[in-house]
Amino acid sequence: MRIARFDIPLPQSLKFRLIVALLLAAVIPVSLIGGISYYTIDHLLSGKLEKGIQSTLNQEKASLDATLSNLDYASQQLALIGDIRSRYNAYIHRKDPLERGAIEKDVYKYTTIVNYTNPDLGLMSYYLPDDESFLFSNMNVNPDLHLPQFPRIVTPYAGLEFLGPHRTLYPYSANTVLSVLRTVGGGAGEKRIAVYIETNFKVFGDRLNRLPYGLPIKHVLLNANGEAVYSEQPDVFPLNRPVELEPAKGRSYFASGDYAVFAAEGRAGWTLLTVVARKEFFRETNEWIAGFAAVGLLSIGASLLLAWFIWRTIYRPLVRLNRYLQHTAATLFNEPIRKTGVSEFDELLGTFGYMKGEIVSLLKEIELKERNKRDLEVEKLMYQINPHFIHNTLNTVQWLAKLNGQRDIFELVSYFVEVLDYNLGKEGKIVTIGQELKAVGDYVSLQRIRYQHAFRVDFEAEDGTLDIPFPRFLLQPIVENALYHGFNNKDGFIRVTVAREKGGFVCVRIADNGEGMSAEKRSQLFDQPADTAKKAGLGIGLSYVQNAIRSFYGEQYGMQVESEPGIGTTITMRLPDEIGGEHL
Repeated sequence: MRIARFDIPLPQSLKFRLIVALLLAAVIPVSLIGGISYYTIDHLLSGKLEKGIQSTLNQEKASLDATLSNLDYASQQLALIGDIRSRYNAYIHRKDPLERGAIEKDVYKYTTIVNYTNPDLGLMSYYLPDDESFLFSNMNVNPDLHLPQFPRIVTPYAGLEFLGPHRTLYPYSANTVLSVLRTVGGGAGEKRIAVYIETNFKVFGDRLNRLPYGLPIKHVLLNANGEAVYSEQPDVFPLNRPVELEPAKGRSYFASGDYAVFAAEGRAGWTLLTVVARKEFFRETNEWIAGFAAVGLLSIGASLLLAWFIWRTIYRPLVRLNRYLQHTAATLFNEPIRKTGVSEFDELLGTFGYMKGEIVSLLKEIELKERNKRDLEVEKLMYQINPHFIHNTLNTVQWLAKLNGQRDIFELVSYFVEVLDYNLGKEGKIVTIGQELKAVGDYVSLQRIRYQHAFRVDFEAEDGTLDIPFPRFLLQPIVENALYHGFNNKDGFIRVTVAREKGGFVCVRIADNGEGMSAEKRSQLFDQPADTAKKAGLGIGLSYVQNAIRSFYGEQYGMQVESEPGIGTTITMRLPDEIGGEHL
């Protein structure tokens, strides 16, 4: 700090240093203690919860795996060992009710044995998929429920499907169960037949822990395709929608909105998710943070009170100075500079105010020089008439004098004089659109005599547009460019149209059916130096027109060029119908 240059009193400098010292003395110890404590608490609490929830989830997954395995084993007992195909065939071919009753009794007996050895099972039945009918059920079946509508958890292989969680088929209960459907193949022409077995009403609910480690959680079950077939959080994980399992990135869970999601994959490819609200998951950590924040605020409160009066004398002037600097950087020079009451800053602001005044003066000077430079450039181009043009015209006069007599000479010289007078600026910088169109017409008539190829130029001016003020010598270079570069000594057609537009604008459009140009050539159209076009008449290119438009109307105005090779070129100028400023 170079404080001696401004003769800042030592006490003020010491106060500033005292503020920094007080704040650092209060903040650094609190920050270090708080950071270490937060890391430790977060590691302990979060690690404990993560491991506890994941461990509980793994137990639930193992329990569901065991349940599905029991269903699989029980279905094997009924389907394969119980020989359901032969029993079904024997049943449907018996007409005697007594014989059918004996078969049905035998099936129920076998079903009872299977149910006895697997107490977690509930409804068991033969199922005919083609008819969606049940046979030999050990319990009543709800006719309003249909197996094809139930969600599929996984299909390990053809003929075996695990279903659920879904409502039980038992009509007098609304419990949620898991089930298995094992289809047994038959011969040609035989109906498919399957074994359907459900868990009992307690199994599925008992497998899911609702409050591990005191946290309310929700469960989501995904089938082998990653779609939710069971969801206790449908707003986040809707049913029958695929769930993207994000990588946990070194942790046991991944974030999904406002929830932390834990995942465990079963043996057959299905996945069980545990969903817990993040605010609940981090509740203990957040409570500790809130308590520590209160202690930290109290510890630095004294330092802030001691530094309050320094804030008023140092910080606020710095903010004000910064605002002045930002406004100056954004070229906003109108805001007055007010004193801060601190001698060092007032001296600095005084120097800054003097510097700002110098910058404003320099900017105005540069702007004036640029304006004068552009006006001089336009003025120079206005009077830059190509000597080759005059020479060629005089040669034409000599040629006509020998071949056609005085009448042609008179017409040629008349048109030439009209064009020459107009281009030399005898009408002033500002003319009317009518005068500009007449000058272009004289120029076109002169070119018809000069060139051997035929071309046509039409003028269409909307009523009330001929008296609109217009910068002199804007249209002739565009028409000249079309005649020379667009037609390339071939027949052609040019149309010049003038029309009013809403909002106080006039639209001037020059369109030809010449050779057109590529996009690359269009991009270079206004960058060509003047001497590249000196072969063409007056030798003043379109860059002059662009500069003249911006000089008279402003930087936001100019020409729009549309062109396609082989089709032609259209140049459009949309300009205000009034010209203001010193050019008038």
